[in-house]
Amino acid sequence: MHNDYTLFNRTYPNGKKVVFYYAYDEQDNRRGPWTTKCQSITAARNYCNRLIKADKLIPKRCHLLTFGEFADGFWERGSDYLDNQGSRGDITQSYIDNSKTMTTHQILPYFGKTPIEKISKKDINSWLLGFKNREVTVNGKTEKKAYKNTYANVVLGTLNTMMAWALEQEIIKVNPCATVKRLRNDRKKIEIITLEEVQNLFPKNWKPIWDNKEIAFIANKLACLTGMRIGEIMALRGEYVFDDYIHVCGSYGDYGYGPTKTRETRYIPLIPEMIGHLKKLANQNGNGYIFSLDGGAKPAGRKYVYEEFHRALRRIGLDQNEITRRGLSMHSWRHFLNTELQMLGLTTRQVQAVTGHKSSEMTDNYSHFDARKLSDVMEAQKIISGAKKPGKAPQKSASVTAARSAGTNEKAAAVKAGKRAAVLPFPAQENARKRKRA
Repeated sequence: MHNDYTLFNRTYPNGKKVVFYYAYDEQDNRRGPWTTKCQSITAARNYCNRLIKADKLIPKRCHLLTFGEFADGFWERGSDYLDNQGSRGDITQSYIDNSKTMTTHQILPYFGKTPIEKISKKDINSWLLGFKNREVTVNGKTEKKAYKNTYANVVLGTLNTMMAWALEQEIIKVNPCATVKRLRNDRKKIEIITLEEVQNLFPKNWKPIWDNKEIAFIANKLACLTGMRIGEIMALRGEYVFDDYIHVCGSYGDYGYGPTKTRETRYIPLIPEMIGHLKKLANQNGNGYIFSLDGGAKPAGRKYVYEEFHRALRRIGLDQNEITRRGLSMHSWRHFLNTELQMLGLTTRQVQAVTGHKSSEMTDNYSHFDARKLSDVMEAQKIISGAKKPGKAPQKSASVTAARSAGTNEKAAAVKAGKRAAVLPFPAQENARKRKRA
């Protein structure tokens, strides 16, 4: 047997503490939680006792639980849902904050006052389709905004998470989101950086293109040769740079240092030229964060590297309209490298080990094949890796010609025979660990 209710504190991001309570029905099932709107246990206890006398301790006895009441505190640390999920794996603060923002701005305005058990599949479909013509308030003015389908689908996922938890807690009998069909993917088609643009971005005399910003230049060239995520680049420290490879084991973002996106580490081989660049920065920053403007204490930041990348693009002849239209960003290097490595005959597993993708489906998503440029791509890798001086026209070698007429295995053999350092099959992780211990 339980008492009629149990009390517990919940702390909001602004530091305010509010007491919530659970109640127990006739079958001794726990219900809630609900807020008492009180900040002390004594006041909360008096509040609950008054509800008992009024036979209103369990809100459903007098009114249906609204989605807004259910959502109150859902995305706060210490909530039942986050505690439950946290016991099964790490939950990042960025995920919590993004989910809270979507709930506040996209879900509660539509469903906040609706009894949660009354929300239907039809209601959710209507709400989802409304993202194409949504009313938003900006600086006190109401205007219409058309959101992308991809964004609407992400918000639907957040709502589905909340409704699935309501179902698990037996607050509702059916999850109305479960069978709602997502909107078609309208993600903007990405035009990857061309080989000519890569040559122009990384000439032997790189200083005019990058305005002598060495950190931005090396960070972008590292992204070009490895496909590393910008957070992984910012997290790179001197201790993770070895003679012929680097150890990618973390990510640095708005919430500081943390694990990689996939929570897995990997080893990436690098040509001597890039190892030299990295060790130079490591020596300057005392083996702290390599891409740092303050001696290694903290990374320079994504914005700095991103903005310098765009400035470099403009210096080689791309105006801002073209950069925007093509969606060129630091992430573009991942698309570029995925395409290059697969063109050069590396297996999907090899590409995944370099880029950190966990599925072949994701690797395929990042690859943009153009059969007309196959020979150019294969030869251009020599230029990117430094095996051939920039600016010279690619020359078709016998090994490349043979590779084009043969299968994937022959392509890989041709690459290896040509000693293209940037794309040689990389060492197994176990071998890399042995070198590290040595």
